Amino acid sequence: MAPPRPDVLSLSVRPSPNGLRESSLWLTEHCGRQAVPPGPTGKLELCLNEVLANLLEHGGAAESDHPVELTLELLDSGDRGLARLTISDAGPAFDPLSVSRGPLPRTLAEAEPGGLGLLLVMQFMDERSYAREGERNVLKLGIHWPKGP
Repeated sequence: MAPPRPDVLSLSVRPSPNGLRESSLWLTEHCGRQAVPPGPTGKLELCLNEVLANLLEHGGAAESDHPVELTLELLDSGDRGLARLTISDAGPAFDPLSVSRGPLPRTLAEAEPGGLGLLLVMQFMDERSYAREGERNVLKLGIHWPKGP
């Protein structure tokens, strides 16, 4: 028997604060419709917002006319669910999974703003992959959750 076909949804947004809000609403709405629990949905939304904010701030997306393409796959394997989000942008090549992070600050006084968002993505997501496909960065993030009683 073939594995179940995932529900696949797509959205194209302009790289802007409004596009970030639109994508966040789109993600939470569709996860809610498919009974993705609030915990995994919240983590996926937080990671989406982090990646899109980084595109706006560091990736030149704010100056770009090219939309950010989002794809959400919702899979059900019986005993667990998987939400996989693909984020594709036309910015300069950048593999966020290869960024090395120095030691974490030991105190609040040592902490500096920024720099922890990608660490959060690495900690929250069960699946992470990056590829450069043509002129686009393609980042895939996935989170699992147990199903059933």
